[in-house]
Amino acid sequence: MKQTMQMIGQAMLVPISIITVGSMFMGFGSAFTSSGTIEALHLQNVITKGSFLFSAFSVMKATGDVVFRHLPLFFSIGVAFGLAKKEKGWAAFSGAVCFMAMHFIIATLLELNNITPQTTSVDYFQQQQHLSEIAAVQRASIYTSELGMFSYRMSVFGGMAVGLITAGLHNRLYNVKLPLVLSFFAGTRTVPIVTLLAGSLLGVLLYVIWPPLGGMLAQFSRLIGNSGLFGTFIWAVADKALLPVGLHHLITTPIRLTELGGSMTVCNQLVSGTTNIYMAQLGCEETRQLLVRGFQSGRVVVHFGALPGAALAIYQCATSPHKKVVAGLLIPVVATMILFGVTEPIEYTFLFVAPWLFYLVHVPLTGLAFVLTEMANVSIYGGSLKDILPVLLQPGKLNLWGYLWLIPLFFVLYYALFRFLILRFNVMTPGREADEEQTRLYSKQDFKDLQGMRFARHIIDAFGGKENIEQFDNCISRLRVQVKDGSRVAPEAVWKKTLNAKGYVQVSERAFQIIYGAEVVMIAGDCKELLDEGETQ
Repeated sequence: MKQTMQMIGQAMLVPISIITVGSMFMGFGSAFTSSGTIEALHLQNVITKGSFLFSAFSVMKATGDVVFRHLPLFFSIGVAFGLAKKEKGWAAFSGAVCFMAMHFIIATLLELNNITPQTTSVDYFQQQQHLSEIAAVQRASIYTSELGMFSYRMSVFGGMAVGLITAGLHNRLYNVKLPLVLSFFAGTRTVPIVTLLAGSLLGVLLYVIWPPLGGMLAQFSRLIGNSGLFGTFIWAVADKALLPVGLHHLITTPIRLTELGGSMTVCNQLVSGTTNIYMAQLGCEETRQLLVRGFQSGRVVVHFGALPGAALAIYQCATSPHKKVVAGLLIPVVATMILFGVTEPIEYTFLFVAPWLFYLVHVPLTGLAFVLTEMANVSIYGGSLKDILPVLLQPGKLNLWGYLWLIPLFFVLYYALFRFLILRFNVMTPGREADEEQTRLYSKQDFKDLQGMRFARHIIDAFGGKENIEQFDNCISRLRVQVKDGSRVAPEAVWKKTLNAKGYVQVSERAFQIIYGAEVVMIAGDCKELLDEGETQ
C-alpha cells in the first residue's frame, strides 16, 4: 500500500512540474498588464494598451492562464503517463480520451435534466431558491466549464481519477492479443478504445455521486478554514513529516488545486484551491489584498532563515581541517534552496545522520514557522526567489512586513539550537566524520565525468543488474527502485563513495531510494533509456 501511494505521489509530479512555469508567466504577465504596477514603475509611456509590450505581456499572462485553467486535463494525462509501465505515450493519449469522454457525458446528462449555467448561477439560487449568499456560492461552486463543456467542478480530483483508471487499464491491456481479424486494434490501440468506454461509464457514475461528494468536500474545506492556526500547524507538520516517504504531495496538492483549499470569487469568476485563487488574484486588477492563508508563505521563513541557520551551525561544528570542504558543500546548497526551493540536500543530511533532528526538531519548528507567518498576515506564495519575484512586481497587494522579524528569528533559533544539539550529542554532520573522503566536495566537472550512459550502467549494476529491477522511477531528488532480490543491491558505502549519492534509504527488503538531488532527472533518464534498450554492459 505504501509503495502504491508513493508511486501515485511520483506520478503527480508530472503535471505539477508545469505549475511553476505557469506561475512565473502569470506573475510577470499580470504585473506588467496591471495599471497599478505600470504607474508605480512609471512605465505609462512605454507600456500602453495596444502597444507591442502590452500585447507581449498579455500573451505571457494568457500562457500562465492556460496552465491553471486546464490543470484537471493535465493531471489526467500526466498521472496516466507517470504510472504507465510501458508505452507511456499511448497512456497519455488514452488519459485525454477518457477525460473528454467523462466530461462530455456529464454535460449531456446535465443538459437532459435542464441543468444549465443559467440555472446554477449564484443569482439564480439567491433569487429563485431564496438561498443565502454563502449557501448560493456553495451550490454554484459544484459546476464549471471544462474544455467548453458545462460539467461538474471536480478540479484535479477528476483528472487524478481519470489518470489512475487509465493507467490501470493501460498496464493490463497495452500488449493484449486479439483475433487476426481484429489485430489492427490489438495492443496499444486497444487502450484508447477501452478508456473511451470507461470515461463514458465514469461520467454516468459521477453525474449521480459527485453532488453529494462535492458537498462533502465543501464541508471539509470549511473545517480546514475554521481550524485556524491549529489546522495550519497540523498541515505544515504533516507535509514536512511525509517528505522522506514521498507522500507529501498527497497532502499539498488537494489544498493547492481543489475545493479543499477553499473557493473564492475573483473578478466574477469562482476559483477553487489556494494556488488557483492566488494566481487569479494576481491577474485581477480589482484584487487589493492577496490570499493570506495559502499554506505556502511559511516556506520563505524556512528556506531563507531556518535552514541557512542550520547550515551555518553545521559549518561551525565541523572540525578545522574539514571546514573549507564543508563550506564548499553548503554554500551551493543554500543558494539553490533560496533561488529554487530545493531543500532535500540539507534536510536529508539531518534525516540520515540523526533522524531525531529531522522529526523531533525540524518538523515541529516548521509547523511553528507557518503558524507565526500566518499570524503576521504575510501574503506571499511560494518559498524561493523564482516563485516570489513575479509577485514582488505588485507590492500594493502584498504584506511582507512579518518577514523582517521572522526570517532573522528563525535563522538565530536554528543556528543556536542545531549548534547546541550537534555538539551536545556528537551528531556526525558533514565535517565531523573520521573519514575525510565522506566530506569531499565534488566539482561540476567531476559530476559531468560521472554522468552519461557509463554512470547509468554502474547504477543499474549496483541494483543487481537489469534482470533484478522490477520498477525504476524517480521524483524531484531521488531514484525510487523496487528490485526482486534486495541482497543483490550494493551497500550504502558503494552508493556514497563510488556512485556519488547524497543519501541512501532502504524502505523495505525490496524497495530503495537513492538521493542525488536536482541532477536525478538526468540520471534517471539515462538509466531508463538503458533499461528500455536492455543495455547494461
